[in-house]
Amino acid sequence: MKYLFGCSLLLVLLSFVPVRMVSAGTELCLVVVVAKGSPIRDISKAELRQIFMGETTVLSGNKVVPFNFESKTRQRIAFDELVLGMSVDEVGRYWIDRKIRGQRPPPRSLPSSAYMARVVQKWPGALGYLPENELPADIQPVTVGGVSFQDPRYALK
Repeated sequence: MKYLFGCSLLLVLLSFVPVRMVSAGTELCLVVVVAKGSPIRDISKAELRQIFMGETTVLSGNKVVPFNFESKTRQRIAFDELVLGMSVDEVGRYWIDRKIRGQRPPPRSLPSSAYMARVVQKWPGALGYLPENELPADIQPVTVGGVSFQDPRYALK
């Protein structure tokens, strides 16, 4: 009985340990992206959070349309933790609550990096994110708080 209780307690405690996104021995770096030629060059982490939580659709006077990866993908889990400060379950409850209240729906979800890149490239005002190692040349990276994704201080590492 003590063993069962100890295992249960350990599982509960481990559920509160933050997850580090690691790929082939390196952390996952997500880069905020827009289409080439977009007037959006920089975004604060607070603005990014507001946009992806459905609180605003305007950034520096420009209408933006946020796109997410599908829930439970590595990229989405990392983004939700780094930007929203929420777990998968917390994000799910947040959007259910908003739906019940008749508020703006969640960002559209896309199944892959290739699809994210194509949508961001072609959709006016699209705002998304991609893993650093999957950035195509025809997408414009956005600095976060004035910091480039190549800088170790970048907010989405």
